[in-house]
Amino acid sequence: MSPPAEPPADNPSASKLHHAKVNLKYLAMGSAAGVAPASLTTRSMLTTTRYVVRYVIKRALRYAKYAAVGAVIAAVGGGLLGTLGSGLAFFAAPGIGVGMGVGVLTAVAKFGWRHRGNHFRGGAWEGMKARAQAGRDGAEDEKIDAGKTKQKEADNKARRADVWMRV
Repeated sequence: MSPPAEPPADNPSASKLHHAKVNLKYLAMGSAAGVAPASLTTRSMLTTTRYVVRYVIKRALRYAKYAAVGAVIAAVGGGLLGTLGSGLAFFAAPGIGVGMGVGVLTAVAKFGWRHRGNHFRGGAWEGMKARAQAGRDGAEDEKIDAGKTKQKEADNKARRADVWMRV
């Protein structure tokens, strides 16, 4: 399978206005444009710029969507609190800025969960699953965990009693 064909190259002796039109058309349409800039450097720069602009716009729209959801939640919450108690709602209702902040925090949390989720999902649960699948008794596990907790408490008490071990 051959790579997609590049559009024909621009005439290097054309006017600056013509070059600007060709560059803008290539920036907007990519390889689907009728004519490509003659310089490989210009084509590469325009292609990279096109991808970066698309990425930034997609991210901005995503965060704007989360901020809008937060603002709607704040508006509905404020309306609900205003209905239930108008005096209290003046002080307790979140503002639009707080709602937008909640939306952005939701976006950051979703990003973190998607990219570091396995770090958060592992841990004690995986060990419990493995012990359950091995047929171990849950009551025995509880006794073992209780013994470890008592040992930790004794170690902490001894550390607190020793003045030189305090931080």
